[in-house]
Amino acid sequence: MKVGILESRNDVFINDVLSSLSGVEIEFLYFRQQAAPISGDYRVIVDRASFCHTFLKEIMKNLALSGIYIINNPFSATTTNKLIDIRVGSSLGISLPKTFVLPGANLNEETEDWIGEPVWEQIIDEVGLPCILKPFDGYAWTNVYTTNSLEELKQTYYSMSPSQVMLVQKLIRYTDYYRTFCIGKKNVLFVKWIPKPFSMGQYLESDLKPLENMKDMLTRLTIDLNTCLDLDVNAVEWCIDEEGHPWLIDAFNEAPEIKKEALPEAYYDWIVQKFVECIEDKLDSNKRNKTVFLLEDELSDKVFRIHPPPKIDTSPGCEVEEVGEN
Repeated sequence: MKVGILESRNDVFINDVLSSLSGVEIEFLYFRQQAAPISGDYRVIVDRASFCHTFLKEIMKNLALSGIYIINNPFSATTTNKLIDIRVGSSLGISLPKTFVLPGANLNEETEDWIGEPVWEQIIDEVGLPCILKPFDGYAWTNVYTTNSLEELKQTYYSMSPSQVMLVQKLIRYTDYYRTFCIGKKNVLFVKWIPKPFSMGQYLESDLKPLENMKDMLTRLTIDLNTCLDLDVNAVEWCIDEEGHPWLIDAFNEAPEIKKEALPEAYYDWIVQKFVECIEDKLDSNKRNKTVFLLEDELSDKVFRIHPPPKIDTSPGCEVEEVGEN
């Protein structure tokens, strides 16, 4: 069996994972032009790079449709965004900050029949100040702002790309914050975290006492969320507010950064072990990524025939026979 790796050859984490895989052929992937449709001889591909480039993401989708299992599912990763996360999370009973989605600021006469300017006063009344402004499809703290006044909110919004769809979200004042790794849709690790932008966040030895009455519930909700989003590897972010209530702040991280030097050793080793088990589970099965399409073997027992409607003589005195499929 063969495993493809879409990640830097020098990545410490992926090399630690591969050193624990045995009896498996490993190949780091490299693509130039590709003849379509795209296929390969891999059983599993670990994808930790396609989020950087549309070319790679579309190749991963094609390979998934050929029957190769991709970690993470490229169709799920492409579809998921913060607005989808809120819809899915809410349906599971997860508490998320009050949020408004805003249209891009490129409104004109062509769109005025369908889209209007935000009613800013209503938004502020419901989310309060300060509040968070961020892209609905944002990643890694890019274009995330804390705004302290209505004027600052509007100024920041209108300074964004005119086509960028934005979210305004209530700011949760928290006492404890956890980055929560979920691997294989069944293994969950809570790691206390000090969130900071641009990979500056700090992991701490976890004090789980703030979670003692809710850890089982948050574990179940984390697993349910990742099952619904169809993500084999994800890092979600929970925080506990001043009243002891848990909030989901971030639900989607398709290729979570895992730095050996940043994580406490026991937590890093746990992530490596569970990642290996996730790969092995897919290698030992016939599982495929979920898609909206029917794959080849799902069509094998179906025959699609298109029959033109029979011509029926409806002239007076003509008998009409029922026509059935031969």
